[in-house]
Amino acid sequence: MLVFDEILDAARTLTPADRLRLVDALWDDASPSEWPQPSEEWISEAQRRSDDFDKGRTSATPWTEVRTRARLKAGLDE
Repeated sequence: MLVFDEILDAARTLTPADRLRLVDALWDDASPSEWPQPSEEWISEAQRRSDDFDKGRTSATPWTEVRTRARLKAGLDE
C-alpha cells in the first residue's frame, strides 16, 4: 500500500480543480465490470425508498432544484 499512499499524498497537493479532474479521469478509466457491488444494506435501503416512491409515500425532487440547493449550501452560488 506504500505506492497507493504516496500517490494519494501527491494527489492531495493538487488544486481542488485538478483533484476533481483526477477523480473524473480515474472514474472514466474504470469499466462497469470493475465497479464494486453495492452492499446488502445499500440495496435494501434503495429498494425501501423505491417502494415508498411507488406507493406515493414520498416524492422526487427535480435535479435542477437539488443542484441549486447543493450549490447554495456549498457556497458556490449566492
